[in-house]
Amino acid sequence: MIENKIDLKTKISEKRFQITVKRKKAKQNKRRIEHENYLRIKKYFGGKVTYEKLLENWLPTNLDYLLNCEKAAFHNTLPFKNVYDKIKIPTNFSLIDHPKESHNFIRKLTISILSLKFSKIEIDYSDCINIDLGAQIYLDIILKDLLKFINKCKTSPIKSPNFPNISGSNINNPNIQKMLFSVGSPAILNKKSVPFKDIITYKLCIHNKESNANRVKNAERKEIDSTEMVYYIIDSLKRLGKKLTSDKIEDFSTVIGEALINAEEHSTTQHRFSTGYFQEHRINNEHFGIFNLVILNFGETIYQKFNSPDCTNYDIVNKMKNLSKKFTKKKIFSNNFTEENLWTLYALQEGVTSVSTKDYKRGNGSIRFIESFFNIKGVNGNKDDISRLSIISGSTNITFDGSYNIIDNGKFKIMAFNKEGNIEEKPDKTYVKNVNEYFPGTMISARILINKDDIV
Repeated sequence: MIENKIDLKTKISEKRFQITVKRKKAKQNKRRIEHENYLRIKKYFGGKVTYEKLLENWLPTNLDYLLNCEKAAFHNTLPFKNVYDKIKIPTNFSLIDHPKESHNFIRKLTISILSLKFSKIEIDYSDCINIDLGAQIYLDIILKDLLKFINKCKTSPIKSPNFPNISGSNINNPNIQKMLFSVGSPAILNKKSVPFKDIITYKLCIHNKESNANRVKNAERKEIDSTEMVYYIIDSLKRLGKKLTSDKIEDFSTVIGEALINAEEHSTTQHRFSTGYFQEHRINNEHFGIFNLVILNFGETIYQKFNSPDCTNYDIVNKMKNLSKKFTKKKIFSNNFTEENLWTLYALQEGVTSVSTKDYKRGNGSIRFIESFFNIKGVNGNKDDISRLSIISGSTNITFDGSYNIIDNGKFKIMAFNKEGNIEEKPDKTYVKNVNEYFPGTMISARILINKDDIV
C-alpha cells in the first residue's frame, strides 16, 4: 500500500515536471516568435515602429479611405483633436434626415477610439429615439475595421496600445434595443444577437472584389446575394402566414439585384456591403411587415465616377457637360443645387452608365430598381406613407417617396423630380438635396411596406 502511494506521488511529480517543461518551451517559443515578428515588422517599416506608422500602413482599406478622403468629415480631425470618453448618440441617428448630427457623432467616436486617450468609451443612448439602418450599418462597418486594426496592432512590436473598451449605456428605448441587438453593433461585432418575436435578422453581407477579379464570378456572387435576400423576405412572410405575389417577387429581385450592381460599379475600394431586416407590425387589426434594406460602398461617388478621366462612356459625359452649360446659363446652380447634384440625378436616368456600352451593356439598372420600388410602394393617390427609397452619394441626397413618378416620353424613361417632367429644369429641392456632410461613396437605403396588395 505504501509502495503504491509512493509510485502515485512519483507519477504526479513527473507529470508536473513535464507540464512545467512544456510551459517553459511554450514561453520560449512565444518569445522567439515575438522577436522574429519584431525584426520582420521593424524591417518592413524601415526602422523604429510607432503607432503613427501603424496608422499609416495598417489601417484596413475602407477605414484608410475614409480617414484620408479630403471631403469626408474625418479628414480635418487628424491628428486627434476634440476626443471624448462619453459621446451621446443623436436623437435621430440618420444620414438621410439628420446628416449633420449623425456624421458628427460617427466622426467623434472614430477619432476618440483611435486617439488611445481613454481605457473606456461610453456611447450614451439616453436621448436617442430613432436609428436608421443606413447610419447604423455605416457605423458598424467602421467599428468592424477598427477592431480589425486593433487586433493587428496587438501583434506589433510596440507596447500594446491602450485601445478602449466600447460600451453602450441608457439603451432604454425598446425600438433602439431591437435595432442594436438584432442587426446592430452588438450582433455584428460581439455576436450578442438577441431574438425578438417581431424581427427576423439578416447577416451583414460583405463582398470583396479584390479576392475575385473575375467579372463572371462577381456577377454570380451578386445573383447569390440578391436571391438569398429575396428568399429571406419570402421566409419572413411565412411568419405572417402570407407569401409574395409573383409580380412582387420579381420587383423585389430587381430592386435588390440592380442596387447591388450599382454599388459594385461605383466602388473604388472593391467592397460592397448589404444587409436588411424584416419587422412585423400590428396596428388597428392590420398585420403587415416592413422590410429595411441598405446597400453601400466606399470610394468614388457617382459624380466623381462620371467626372473622372477614366470614365469611358464619353457620349454620356458630353451630354452631362452640355446639360451643365444650360444650367449655368439659366443661373440655376447655387449652394443649394450644384453640378454634382445634377450629374448624380442624371446618372439615374434610363440609358445612363459610366461604363462604355461597347464593352458592357448597362444603363437601365437604376431606373429599373426605382420603377420596381414604385411598383411595390404605389404612386400618387395609391402610394403608402411608409415606403421610401434614398440614394446618398457624396454631397447629394435623393429621396423617392412616390410624390414624383417616372415619366416615359416615348424614347426613354426619366425621373426629373419636377412638375415639367423635364431633366433640363431644376428638380424639387425637397427630394434632390445638396448636403454639407459628405458621404465618401454611395448608399442605397430602402424602407418598404409589405401589405395586402403585395401578398396572397
